[in-house]
Amino acid sequence: MKEEAINGVWNSAVYGLVTVAAAAGISALVCVFARPICEWLGLLDAPDGKRKIHPTITPLAGGLAIGLPALLALLHAALTTPFLPLYLTVAVAGLACLLLGLLDDRAHIRPIYRLLLSLLLALAVLEVVPALRVTFLHFSFLGQVAFLDQFALVFTAICIVGLQNAINMADGKNGLVIGLCLFWCLDLLLFAPDHLRLVLLSLGAALVVALAFNLRGRLFLGDSGSYFLSFTLALLAIYVYDIAFTTLPADLVVLWFLIPVIDCLRVMAVRVARGNSPFASDRSHLHHFLYHRMPWRWGLLVYLGLAGLPGLLASFAPSTAPAWGIAAVCCYGVIIAWPGRRSQTARDAAK
Repeated sequence: MKEEAINGVWNSAVYGLVTVAAAAGISALVCVFARPICEWLGLLDAPDGKRKIHPTITPLAGGLAIGLPALLALLHAALTTPFLPLYLTVAVAGLACLLLGLLDDRAHIRPIYRLLLSLLLALAVLEVVPALRVTFLHFSFLGQVAFLDQFALVFTAICIVGLQNAINMADGKNGLVIGLCLFWCLDLLLFAPDHLRLVLLSLGAALVVALAFNLRGRLFLGDSGSYFLSFTLALLAIYVYDIAFTTLPADLVVLWFLIPVIDCLRVMAVRVARGNSPFASDRSHLHHFLYHRMPWRWGLLVYLGLAGLPGLLASFAPSTAPAWGIAAVCCYGVIIAWPGRRSQTARDAAK
């Protein structure tokens, strides 16, 4: 019996390694052939000297490089576990987001239409799998659980679409969103049930491969990547929270996504205050502040450290999530309020 158990563990480990390696291989294949693939699909991003200041025409293949292996992992889980409705629904929703993003990368859909389509998709997913709804909120610092009752559907849909919009806005520099998603995969792995771990590991492997190409400027994530990742990870985070709420409080989940969401809300509020559309393009995101204050290799580390590290550390001690959240918000405020090099130079000249 003991030998059979050891063989079972060994076979399971080998099977998992093969699956994760296959995900990495598919991602690498797409990354290597990113340019001809994107030339065929019309998914090349050309610099315009204004908002797009990258040096060369770059393929928007990140969504395909990450989405294809992740979708295959979800379909595999649907066929090999008893959770077919969950994984099949997440896979279909992820595919819809990937296709919506590819269409947006190519034809540039108006933001309000993208938002409406994403909201309708979220509502459809929550109707098909009601278990993905956030029906209660359990905070580490409160003794009682707050039940959402009839507001659960709308609240969950707003959370999903809001996170999608925040992640899409954060996708402005190489390595940023992919790095954040790697943090979120690690966070979820600490609380996920066994049947979900292989999906998260496969997604993580695809993210690592795409990150290597993205940091070298060989490809961009594109709207397809940000839409797919944000929507898929939002659904998986809700599922993990719903089944692990005794060890995973809501304030820890909030901390995981806190900085991109706060930055999105700040940017949209500033745009509205200036009389502009909340979806208008500008260069006032957190990554723009960091880019103008330091070399981006350091700016990337600061952003990932601020947005990802507190949540990961708090995952080992969930009761510390509020303290980490306050610290992260304070650091974020200092970065935003700190005068940039140009502002400081103008002030010195005025003196």
